[in-house]
Amino acid sequence: EIKMTLQIQTFILGPIENNTYLISDPATSQAVLIDPATPSRKVMDYLQEHNLNLNAIWITHAHFDHIGGVRWFLDQKKETIKAAIHSDAVELWENGGSAREFGFDFDPGPIPQIILNENDILSVGRYQFKVLHTPGHTPGHVVYYCSEENIAFCGDVIFFHGVGRTDLAISNTDELMDNISKKILTLPAKTLLYPGHGQFT
Repeated sequence: EIKMTLQIQTFILGPIENNTYLISDPATSQAVLIDPATPSRKVMDYLQEHNLNLNAIWITHAHFDHIGGVRWFLDQKKETIKAAIHSDAVELWENGGSAREFGFDFDPGPIPQIILNENDILSVGRYQFKVLHTPGHTPGHVVYYCSEENIAFCGDVIFFHGVGRTDLAISNTDELMDNISKKILTLPAKTLLYPGHGQFT
């Protein structure tokens, strides 16, 4: 018997080179998209080629460069998928994901239908992910952690040799460092962290 483990496909999308992750369970053909930065035919083609059913979009935080493709992907699959976001991220979503701080207007579309809170459990096929609320970079930032596979999708909380920026209006450096030490550094040492930009660590 071949052990079919969780698959992770990384798409680097958009002008700020965001990591958009497509995670899937080959045994059930279920897939979830994390932080779709821009509309992408490449992602749709990949789903089709591998006969995957996109079930949901999980958002780590509502900055414009991580949610730029959400509305488009929902439109492609509007009968079957919903987006998920932390309750504290709704305000940033409604404010256009801080796009105005960067000099342009952006409307991400309707608020995601699934509102998350700390320790909620989400699944893709046979795999369960725990929602860890990790404010600091933004108030509603979350990390999606799968203990079985030792992986965490951590958005802009922490990077390879770096941490999320806290020079933006809604950021808080102390809170970020506190959450990194309590929620990230306490994960098992072999945990792979998949950040919003750059390589995994």
